Amino acid sequence: MSVRMDKVNKEIMKQLTEILQREMDDPALEMLSVTRVDTTADLRESRIYFSLLNEKQYSHAEEALARMKKFIRAELGKRLYLKILPELKFFPDDSIQYSVNIFQKTEQLRREREDKERNKESHRDDPAQ
Repeated sequence: MSVRMDKVNKEIMKQLTEILQREMDDPALEMLSVTRVDTTADLRESRIYFSLLNEKQYSHAEEALARMKKFIRAELGKRLYLKILPELKFFPDDSIQYSVNIFQKTEQLRREREDKERNKESHRDDPAQ
């Protein structure tokens, strides 16, 4: 990714976050975080990835973002100085949940291994064996 595109993505992310926090009054968008922005090199499309604290709210948030996409894009156009304003496409970002799941699985494996080692030691120390 070029330095320019990185700057564009960061600025879109910054402005979107501000718009969503200050301009939107929709309960479905509370606790929404923009996690990543990927804009095509020709500036025709920006893929906006978001996460929520409450996983059950993803469908409501997607509906709200789809409903307000034109307003959000218009507000973004007022704040950005780009020749072409990208079309916005919103996607839930499940990478945080994926990371949590990986962590939980590794912790479970670690606990199982520790339990197994404890059982081995207790059998070695048991004089009846």
